[in-house]
Formats: sequence, structure tokens, C-alpha cells
Amino acid sequence: MPETQYEIGATCHAEFDAIMEMTKRAAVFNETEVDTVTELLEGYEEGPESSGYYFLSCRDKSAVVGYACWGPRDLSGNGYDLYWICADPSVHGQGVGRALMHAVEAEICKRNGVWVVIETSDTEHYAPARRLYERCGYTLAMLLKDFYHDGDGLCTYTKRLR
Repeated sequence: MPETQYEIGATCHAEFDAIMEMTKRAAVFNETEVDTVTELLEGYEEGPESSGYYFLSCRDKSAVVGYACWGPRDLSGNGYDLYWICADPSVHGQGVGRALMHAVEAEICKRNGVWVVIETSDTEHYAPARRLYERCGYTLAMLLKDFYHDGDGLCTYTKRLR
């Protein structure tokens, strides 16, 4: 499905349950990671300007099929983090991830951002996400083996937007 068929915009409260269910269905995230999404949504609901967490939802015929969470990087005047990106398993390979990546980058550019930083695991579970980042022009800037725990390293991807 071409990404032009998707509507991407700010996440609304009515979509929170769908986002949480999608996060669980993704079968990639552990319980702590799922809980983290809940915390990020709570911060977003309090106000993205104060919490630093922004959410975008990707919709297909009004159903949420993906989301991304991003925000300004602490102690940086022009860097942003992509904290989370998730597509519903039913639409994997249909351009949702790429559409969300482009939308997040556009939002960061509107705020005069220069850098996007993504931190992720080096485990096989996260290989599809790493491939998405690389296809979208991100460069592996650092690999720190056994960062999260033995056998689970930290990959840091970066992209300069301008």
C-alpha cells in the first residue's frame, strides 16, 4: 500500500487504547517497554511542550495502524530523539514505518531541528527496525555491546536533516 494512502497527524486521546494494543501485538516489546509507552502517552497528554514527548498516529481509513513518539533531545539546541516507532503487524511491509519516519522528520524540520538520534537494541528482534532506519538514510553512529545486558547491545543511529 503506498504511503500516500495514510493520514498522519497528532495523536488524540481516543487513540491511546489502540496504540497500547498495537504495542502489545507487535510482539517485539517486553513488559517494561510496553509500560514505557504508557508513561510516554501520559506525558504527551499533559502537554508535549512541557513533557517533551510528541506522538504522531498513522491512520488508514481512520484506524490507527502505526505511531511514533519523538521529542527534543536534552541539552541540545538542535537535536531530536525518535523514542518509539511501531506499525501494526497487519500492515508490516506496507510503508507505515517509512511514512511515519518522513512525518517525524518533517515535524523536526518545522522546529529547525538538525539531528535525529535513535537508540535501539542490537538483538535480532529489532533487526527490522534497524533496516527501516538504514533505508531511511540513518547511519549507525555507535554500537555498544552488552549495554542493556549481556547479549543485548545499544545501537545509536543518526541522521542530519539539513
